[in-house]
Amino acid sequence: MNKTEVKILTTGSIVIGVIVWIIPFLINDFEVLSLDSLKYINLGITVSGLFWFSYFKWAWKWSYISKLLYRPNLNGTWLGEFESDWKNDQGQENPPKKFVLVIRQHWFSISVRAFTNIQKTESYVETLMLDDNKGTKLLAYLFSEKRSRTGEHGSRQGAAELDLVETDINKLLEGHFWTQAGTRGYIRVKQVSSSDHMDSFEQTENKWSDSDCWESIQGKNCL
Repeated sequence: MNKTEVKILTTGSIVIGVIVWIIPFLINDFEVLSLDSLKYINLGITVSGLFWFSYFKWAWKWSYISKLLYRPNLNGTWLGEFESDWKNDQGQENPPKKFVLVIRQHWFSISVRAFTNIQKTESYVETLMLDDNKGTKLLAYLFSEKRSRTGEHGSRQGAAELDLVETDINKLLEGHFWTQAGTRGYIRVKQVSSSDHMDSFEQTENKWSDSDCWESIQGKNCL
């Protein structure tokens, strides 16, 4: 949590506690220094705790309350393509390929898996960087890449930085990635489900067979 979020959490807790205490005080008119007063102070602390527990567990995803402590909800499956400057033995670059990004997110944590037809990656360090002053919404992560079947290179590690772009039609993630082998590339994906978490490239391709869900990240809304 940053300083602003801590301030909001603290202020919100105090406001909830005061409301829970002051309503019975106005109704019952008990002494400020009394057992009744202490009882409602404890009740206020309990209600505040339950509110924040519910918020961090579920409510942060709800559009009408999510701005309280804002986190963009990136959960689900994202489809698109990636390009890489990797070259084969003949010096030829690969054309853009279909790419699947699967994100599992809670308020305090996030993890990323990715699939192509021959490889899969899993993140092991992740961060979601939000800066209102700069207008930055960036998902950055380190990943380990493995082949899911026979491919053109072996396992490697890398990093990716993806900007979140929210339009009237889609949520988009796009940005660069790098690998320890010295290759670089670009990823463009759009969110096609906020609840489905696919386990393989084949499973994803079977569920979203419409080519528009893959080829045009600015086009058809597949949600």
